[in-house]
Amino acid sequence: MSSQRRQLDSEAFELQREDHDSPWLAVFVADWCQPCETLLSRLSSVSQESIRGLPVAVVDVDREPMLAERYGVKGTPTLILFIDGEPRLTRVGALSEQQLLQIGEECARN
Repeated sequence: MSSQRRQLDSEAFELQREDHDSPWLAVFVADWCQPCETLLSRLSSVSQESIRGLPVAVVDVDREPMLAERYGVKGTPTLILFIDGEPRLTRVGALSEQQLLQIGEECARN
């Protein structure tokens, strides 16, 4: 999955949101945030499971504060699942591998 992870600025984020019909994850992080590193590491380790192929876009909240505000990001890490360009599921914190797999199951239903 790490090969599919890309850093987005506001413009690239909007292009991703508008042009992606299939589900994708936006992960709002900060460089100084240790739980963010934990979450990104867990995303990579569960990529062999049901969320394989799910594109992951990383947004640095310090570089893109307006984007974080727009989507109600109050803490890092925040993970938002987008389906058909709309946020459908939001989770905050360094989610467990099981919680990440549940997001994969949510994608499979849509």
